[in-house]
Amino acid sequence: MSETARRVVVVGAGSGIGGAAAAHFHDRGDHVLAVDLRPNNTPASQHLTCDLRDAHSITALLGEIGGGWDVLAHVAGVPGTAPPADVLRVNYLGMRLMTEGMLPLLRQGGSIIGVASTAALGWEQRIDILTGLLELTAGDDVERWQAGQDPDFPVYTTSKQAAILFAKRIAGPAWSKYGVRVNTVSPGPVETPILADFEQTMGKDVLDMVRSTVGRHATVDDVVPLIAFLASPESRWINGQDIQVDAGFIAAMTGGVPIAL
Repeated sequence: MSETARRVVVVGAGSGIGGAAAAHFHDRGDHVLAVDLRPNNTPASQHLTCDLRDAHSITALLGEIGGGWDVLAHVAGVPGTAPPADVLRVNYLGMRLMTEGMLPLLRQGGSIIGVASTAALGWEQRIDILTGLLELTAGDDVERWQAGQDPDFPVYTTSKQAAILFAKRIAGPAWSKYGVRVNTVSPGPVETPILADFEQTMGKDVLDMVRSTVGRHATVDDVVPLIAFLASPESRWINGQDIQVDAGFIAAMTGGVPIAL
């Protein structure tokens, strides 16, 4: 382990972006705790399992690992093909409970990075609706809240919008009380095992359009460097931000007519 080795928790380390992030930190000599729903072979110093749908499972994990950590990379998420209750419990509530529980376990100067999505585009226009969700911290209450929402609005989008808004609202208090930064990363489509699920829920034609616009889908190697940067001291003055990693697709959508070159 190098002199600059850190203690890093990666949640969702079994595959995809989470697995690549865990391997990255492990390769640089960090002590990595790889957390996932199921046992896995991701390169790491430790492996533990946790069911983000279950608050008791999260509490048990946090009680087992103790303090003295430097980074939480919370990458775990499920696509919109999962049951709506699971989408909200994992993508929003599980992330929230893990983040809040890790704050006192992180050293001052630590960093929390959550992975959201460009599917959360437009969260600013739904703050009033999302505020109602952010007032809830129990799984059953979250399910009841979702039951009262427009069934045609994608629950995956809601879950990632809530994750971004939560991170922004907790970033200031986390900095003031613990000296810990909280940011989110929003990838566009990424070549991972669940890409087919996104094609099913968002439409393959939509994802093909994204790919044709920017040239290709992202790989995990396009996303992990940003997670690593936000975990590093070099990003020490970045807090409460959501950074899109999509080759500029969302900027092209929202910025108006491109400037001809």
